[in-house]
Amino acid sequence: MKKRCIIIGLLFFMIFFLLDIRIFHIQYSNGEKYSVMADSQYQFKEKREELNYRLVDDSGKDLLAYNSKYSVVVLPSVFSKNNLDTNYEEFLKFIYILKNYDESYDLSNGNYNNNSQKLYFNIDKNTYDKLKNIKGVKGFYLYKYDEVERKDVWKIENVLTNIRNTQDSSLKEKNSLEMIINEKFKDSTNNSYIYNSDLDGNITEEKSDNVDSLNKTISTLNSDFQDDIRKLLEEKYSDYEQVGVVISEPSTGKIRTLVQKDETLPNVLIGAETLNGFFPGSIFKTLVYEGAIIRYPDIQNKIFTCTGVHEKKTDKRHGKLNINQAFEVSCNDTFSQIGVNVGFDKLNQLCNDQHLLEKVLGLSKEQKGNIEVKNPKAEDGTLGIMSIGQNLRITPLEALNLINTIVNKGKYVPPVILNEFVKDNETISYTPSLKPKQVLTENQASIIENSLKNVVLNGTAKAASIEGVEVGGKTGTTERYEVIKNDKGENITKKFSDGWFIGFLKKENISYTVVIFVKNINKDTQGGGTTAAPIFRDIAEYLINKNQ
Repeated sequence: MKKRCIIIGLLFFMIFFLLDIRIFHIQYSNGEKYSVMADSQYQFKEKREELNYRLVDDSGKDLLAYNSKYSVVVLPSVFSKNNLDTNYEEFLKFIYILKNYDESYDLSNGNYNNNSQKLYFNIDKNTYDKLKNIKGVKGFYLYKYDEVERKDVWKIENVLTNIRNTQDSSLKEKNSLEMIINEKFKDSTNNSYIYNSDLDGNITEEKSDNVDSLNKTISTLNSDFQDDIRKLLEEKYSDYEQVGVVISEPSTGKIRTLVQKDETLPNVLIGAETLNGFFPGSIFKTLVYEGAIIRYPDIQNKIFTCTGVHEKKTDKRHGKLNINQAFEVSCNDTFSQIGVNVGFDKLNQLCNDQHLLEKVLGLSKEQKGNIEVKNPKAEDGTLGIMSIGQNLRITPLEALNLINTIVNKGKYVPPVILNEFVKDNETISYTPSLKPKQVLTENQASIIENSLKNVVLNGTAKAASIEGVEVGGKTGTTERYEVIKNDKGENITKKFSDGWFIGFLKKENISYTVVIFVKNINKDTQGGGTTAAPIFRDIAEYLINKNQ
């Protein structure tokens, strides 16, 4: 008997010993894990914003517009069982307010009681404010969710922050700028509201996760410029189907403005929904001038004769011209001759040196330029046609490279639209993949810059002139044929014309380069000098006044 008692005692001792070890293991070794699991039963999270970061301008201003969505969340098991001792008047008020907003939101019939999942009811701000005043009702909480306003889907701000394609909602390419931004913040944890409740279902605390750490993508854009120039295009130039404007600081490549008049349509500045962009027309003569001055240092002393071969029938022949005079009047015939003398290899090299045939920013739908005729030749006329901006396509963003190189003393500096990222209070610089390169000597760039000034003073861009401001630029008027569908749904070929202006303005410490693209102008009565150049003048005057 005594032996049996000893055995039973030892058995109980071993059981209690093992239980002690188990309790120790739970409380100390895995205590934090189990504590989190226990607390999670009384903690609820809701996403605060669509994005895990804020897109801001160079001064920290928000660039995105948001639509606020309001919701009430009901926990059925808590709501139905734990409100027996609740102020009945408040309880009925809660049910009435919710049902008054939407009759289907009726919690009084008990249909929701057996649901174990959280119930979400979308409401408006007025209902949200009313429900916030409800006191003592258990088993519900409210939250606000900020959704990006995507109505103007092709706004650059929306393009940058949208990781899905507009046609089919598929994800954009992994190496696109949009996905690079998303990748920086995809694992962010500071975008939640946290709600803690007690055992009775009372919401005891509401807070934002990591509220002191705001993730940001800091762009180079200027919020005021963006808004004001959009307003200018909408109000003063509403007659044009589409106008695109890019403004940058040439020395840094920072893009300060990238807007278009109608931002519900594919973005013309990146050539979205086109095949390689648009014909540059006479703005491409700037690059031909570069090739000429490199290959023939004394080119300014050479005289050319305009035969009228590439001019419109209504235009008179320009006669004998040097390169500067031909540039001022935008003589097609002279520049086709110059381009043939320079040769395709040099023109192609200059295109590549200034990245006219590559994406500028790396956006998903951004197009890259293309020379449509392989190895253009003098013999068949294709090289001469290319030299006046036909037989090749570029985007207005790529055209920015062309004017920036001239103004930046012959140095190509890659345009950028991002400055840096801020994540969990850590700043991460953004470095573009393209690298700076000296394309022209300072003297060569200075000669072409002076010719650009003369185009404004005496040539095709007189409408861009501003008294007291150093202005230079080149106009372009193009013709293109596109296959479109007629009213019967049949494919037809139609002729279109576009207006261009690439230019710069300088005054004291102010220096900007600007590209204006006006899509589908009247091919018979309008040109780059009468459409794009006046828009440049208005924008230049705005920039001068804004910086004073």
